[in-house]
Amino acid sequence: CSTLAWHPRYMTSAALICAAAASFLVGGGPRAPAALPRAGRIIAAIDYKDPAVAAEFQKVQERPIELVEAEIEKSGVPVPPSLNEMDMRLMLVELRMRKAGTMPGGGKAAPKKPASYGSKYEEALWEKPAFKRLIDDYRARGNTNALNLATEYLNSPRQAADRYAGTGAYDETVAAIDAAMSAKVEQQVTSGRVAFGGFPAAMGEAAIRMTLEGFGPLASLSVDVSDDG
Repeated sequence: CSTLAWHPRYMTSAALICAAAASFLVGGGPRAPAALPRAGRIIAAIDYKDPAVAAEFQKVQERPIELVEAEIEKSGVPVPPSLNEMDMRLMLVELRMRKAGTMPGGGKAAPKKPASYGSKYEEALWEKPAFKRLIDDYRARGNTNALNLATEYLNSPRQAADRYAGTGAYDETVAAIDAAMSAKVEQQVTSGRVAFGGFPAAMGEAAIRMTLEGFGPLASLSVDVSDDG
């Protein structure tokens, strides 16, 4: 497995990666190497010591290379012609984990907006940014009473009044909730620039440019690699 020894992080998963490399050699070897160095080499940023990465790599390893390439391209990511089979599989591992929000060091996936809401309170959290900020403030300050009142006030105003009305805290909290609910929802655009993230590191600037130009011409493009690859 000397072909992987150039980068120390590859050496941390000897059993898995070396076995994969050996299977490629038996199966006919990788694609013809490119004449120039590939940006895809930065995929070594993936932590192969992570059990989740190893498990995902094993799933990808079991798929024929034609299906691996098809899955990458179906996701809207062009596969560089110079990419060999090993790098292509590693690219799919990274792509899958980024899409699922399971990339090591990437944190939890952002919650997805539900197709329908289970309550008026849940709807307000998604549709009223000012209300969401108010609730986040109550949570940060540990104001459980205000949180309970906000939930009941939106879902059942009469029940909330029966339980909590008659105190200064009730009047103050309800006033804050009403103000947040009536606040105008605005989306401010202060720049003509658009930021995209989450592209597989193996794509490189040329492939990213090709992908974005599918939506129209680009005035300029700059690509930065995050700390986690």
